[in-house]
Amino acid sequence: MDYLKFIVLLIVSECLLGIFYYFITPKSIRKDKIIDYKSLLKGFVERMFLLISLIHDYPHALTLFGTLKLATRLKRDSEGDKAKESLYNDFYLFGNFISITVAILYSYLYHKMIL
Repeated sequence: MDYLKFIVLLIVSECLLGIFYYFITPKSIRKDKIIDYKSLLKGFVERMFLLISLIHDYPHALTLFGTLKLATRLKRDSEGDKAKESLYNDFYLFGNFISITVAILYSYLYHKMIL
C-alpha cells in the first residue's frame, strides 16, 4: 500500500511540476501556448533516473547527469540572438536545479514512506 501512495504522490507532483514549469517559462522561449509534453516526459525520465540512482545509493549518478546535461548544451557560438540564448541558458540551469532538488526530495520521501 505504501508503494501505491508513493506512486500517486509522484504522479500528482509531476503534474504540478508541469504546470509550474509552464508558468515560469518565459514567453520568448515557449514555442507554443500549450504545454510541451515532450519536455515534460524528458524531465520525468531524468527525475526517475536520479530517483532510482539515489534510492540504490549511487549518488555519483548526479555527476553523470550533470555531465550529460552539459554535453547537450555545448554548441558553437552562433550569430543569433545572444539575449534570447542567455535567457534560455539561465532558464535551463534553473530548471535543472529544480529537477535535481525534486529528485532528491523524492528519494527522501521514498526512504520515509517505504523503508
